[in-house]
Order: sequence, then structure tokens, then C-alpha cells
Amino acid sequence: MYTFDWYDGPRSGVADCNGRPYFFESQWADIGSSGKDWYMLSPIPAEVFVQETEYWNLWKRYEAGHAAGMIGAEHHPFLPADRPRGEALVRILEGQLKIDSKNHLIAQAEFLPMDKYAGQNKGAEMWVYWKILPTPPSESRKVDYDF
Repeated sequence: MYTFDWYDGPRSGVADCNGRPYFFESQWADIGSSGKDWYMLSPIPAEVFVQETEYWNLWKRYEAGHAAGMIGAEHHPFLPADRPRGEALVRILEGQLKIDSKNHLIAQAEFLPMDKYAGQNKGAEMWVYWKILPTPPSESRKVDYDF
């Protein structure tokens, strides 16, 4: 997985599927439930992937500085030196990372930390394994799609 937004688990981001980068987005607001999320995935162009990973690297630099106590939360999400480029990337990427209603996959995901000691937390690098589904899981059938 290359990038992700986190809220009690990955909700959206960019990850490989079938050997190429896809934007993924959680479609089932299951916060606090025992059910599994399902996701929609759409392929993204190479230039969008490059820009998104650049944005992610700027965010990781901020996150590392904040975790080390070198910079305060008031600078979120970029270090002061990175802010002009980071804000430019935000404008460039706005509307680029989205689900294409005509070109998408439906899947469930298993997210695993790359470093078993880091655990599955918002700062951990993760692997993702996609299970492509023929249709979105319904409440009555969601158990059929569990890993």
C-alpha cells in the first residue's frame, strides 16, 4: 500500500491491485461494528500516482518531525519548507483521486503491517491483499465474503 487515510483502519488511499496502482475507498461505514469493510478501487494514471506518492512523502516527513517533537501540530500536514509544494500537490490532486463509476472493482481487503512490531496503526507501512468480489456484499451475505 502506498498511501492511506486512516480512521479506525484504512478508509481510502492508493495501493497496487493486479500489478498497478489503484485509488481505493471504503464503501461501508462499519466503525464500531464487527463486519468487514468493502472497497471500490479505480486505476489511476501514472502521473497521478507519482504526484500522490510525492504528497505522501511530504506528509511522512511532517509526521516524522512531529513524532520526534521537532515541530508542532499547528504546521500539519507539511513541514514549513515543504508547505508550498505540498499545497500545490493538494490542488493538483483535487478531483484526481476518485472512484470512476464506469471503471472500478469491488473488493474486500486484508491489511497487514510490513513490520510486525509496528502493528496496524495509522503510521505503519502496510501490505494489502485484495479479494475481488462480483458484487457489493449485502447485510445478509456479508459473511460470505469474509477472508
